[in-house]
Amino acid sequence: MSVKTKWILRKNKNSHLSTSEYECLKNEMIQDLKLGNRTAEILINRGMTSVAETQRYLNPALDDLHDPFLFDDMEKVVDRIAKAKAANEKICIYGDYDADGTTGVSILFSFLKSNGFNVSYFIPNRLITGYGLHIDPLQELIDAGVGLLITVDNGISANDQIAFCNLHNLNVIVTDHHECYGTLPAAFGIINPKVPGSSYPFKELCGAGVAFKLVQALSIRLMVSFDIQNAVECVALATVADLVPLQNENRSLVAMGLDYLNSKSRNPGIQALIEVSELTQLKAWHFGFVLGPKINAAGRLGEANHIVDLLTGTDPVKLLELAQFLSEENRKRQDLEATILEDALAQVESQELNKDDIIIAVGENWHAGVIGIVASRIQEKYYNPVIVISVDDGIGKASCRSVEGFNIFAALQSCGEVFTSYGGHDLAAGFSIKAENISSMIEKIKNYGESVGIKKHLIKRIPYDAIIEVEEITWELFNDCSHFEPCGLGDPGVQFVISKPEIISMGTMGKESNHLRLGLRNEIRGVGFGLGDFYNVTPELVANGYQGVALLCRLDVNEYRGNKTLQLLIKDIRQNPIWNSEIAMFLIRSIVQSENPKAEVDLTIEDINPNDLRLLRETVKRVYLLLKNADGSGVSIQSEKNHELSPFHVLMSCEILREAGLIAYGLKDGLIFSKIIETREKKDIQNTKLMIKLEKMISD
Repeated sequence: MSVKTKWILRKNKNSHLSTSEYECLKNEMIQDLKLGNRTAEILINRGMTSVAETQRYLNPALDDLHDPFLFDDMEKVVDRIAKAKAANEKICIYGDYDADGTTGVSILFSFLKSNGFNVSYFIPNRLITGYGLHIDPLQELIDAGVGLLITVDNGISANDQIAFCNLHNLNVIVTDHHECYGTLPAAFGIINPKVPGSSYPFKELCGAGVAFKLVQALSIRLMVSFDIQNAVECVALATVADLVPLQNENRSLVAMGLDYLNSKSRNPGIQALIEVSELTQLKAWHFGFVLGPKINAAGRLGEANHIVDLLTGTDPVKLLELAQFLSEENRKRQDLEATILEDALAQVESQELNKDDIIIAVGENWHAGVIGIVASRIQEKYYNPVIVISVDDGIGKASCRSVEGFNIFAALQSCGEVFTSYGGHDLAAGFSIKAENISSMIEKIKNYGESVGIKKHLIKRIPYDAIIEVEEITWELFNDCSHFEPCGLGDPGVQFVISKPEIISMGTMGKESNHLRLGLRNEIRGVGFGLGDFYNVTPELVANGYQGVALLCRLDVNEYRGNKTLQLLIKDIRQNPIWNSEIAMFLIRSIVQSENPKAEVDLTIEDINPNDLRLLRETVKRVYLLLKNADGSGVSIQSEKNHELSPFHVLMSCEILREAGLIAYGLKDGLIFSKIIETREKKDIQNTKLMIKLEKMISD
């Protein structure tokens, strides 16, 4: 079952500009910034309004960062931490076990420790304590004489736990970036850009980013320098790994972090991780898909403290050992994930759970640390919201992953009474539940999905920036596209549609033939990871010379033995539905039988562009001559003689010719058998009822 996709041209954010204003701005960008024509157009369409703004976007710098004192509570928070230093008060940083939380702890701990604070840190064990503040470890910290607790990447919903701390004279400063629901906790101070009414101008910092802003403010107030490059390298990694939008301040931090790491890194721990990962030139996606998983693996398996050791350490030998340990932990995580994913997919397929709008898989004793990744893998395969539940000793722990447009957290809220605890946001969430309540939860959450019209969200929408020709695939265009780096969530890389790629060859690659490879003219090659099914299920493609195939892709570089060649990284591939003979016949029957095809024939079902249906008189004439020359022999709908004509245009031409009294025809096994009807009467095919009906359907 393949994922249904819809290609969406990115909305022009400067559509209000007149043609002359648009051209003027484009020419300024081309001249002043030495950009290509296509790149300037894409930048304007994405919202750039001046050369100066574009310059800042293309060349991020420290000056782009916002004043940390724009956070409403920053003044009093910094004063409170300064008092703690003066009194040699014990401070504990209470973090989270993921890449974002552990990196944020490392940034704050390193700064406070190097500036003489009496500081320690605590990261809960994911498998024992779980996420966030908990009474037992808080009591231990109180007993140990801690007077100030600073959270990193958690705490904004810990009202009861912070009330407990207040009762025991433990001041709590919350630094977090998660959504604020209901009443805020009674903390001494809260640094969170998402606090309602916050004056901070950017809301999408990750947890480590918020910790970084606190360190910025402390360095200003205490008038001490700090290793900002080291900190930025850490924030860059966390920002991408935590899937926050690469916009505004986040983009600046990631861009600078990449520049630092690709020149002369200041963080030997990250450098050791890069070395173990055998990476050379880092890009943003390496944070998310190579380095981030190694860091997250430690937290998933209950070893999060090693991350802080790695990011704050200085001994190169020990750091290399730590990096190798984390790499091995990631391999263990991958093995666990593969086993559970196999079990979960077997359940989905055997029970046909993929026919449900929300896929819910339940297993006994699946490792709670990896079910989130398993849920993500299933979501990627089917493009449905997915819930994976692991039941152990009568308690189910679940991870949820959703699709764009369907708020999985709201779905959990709709049946919140069945959970012992739950939390999350639009696209990812989790919960705990008693095993006896799982059946009730499944029924309620499916009912919720139906009530909000979930089906309309089960089509994967893939954006693109422009339609290009094969001739435009050049090193110049590739270099221009590289200006958009770093790319990621919220600021994706440039994607193009090639509507007529002129494919010369097509095949599969990989052990399971699950990847697609293409050869285009001009010696351009393309690769589509995970798209091998397209080749396996569309035999008509070979018959019609790959006509009607379009690609949605990015420009990429393939490097082999020191040689670099341009290639296409194919994100999606499709055959225009009118080139599929079954769809073409169904569509023609619908149009012929309909009184008002514009109202009655739903082209959106197969994502058909009405303009593709237009039929020219010359096309009908060409089909007539093709049939006449066949002299009664069968003509294949996919005949090599009519490669440029889709099955829809061939068959619709036959219907129009029949209505005009010029032919009689029938179909058998994909062949058209026709008889030419001789007549002296001049026929006007443009005025046949079917031609008029078709044109009206397209033009209305």
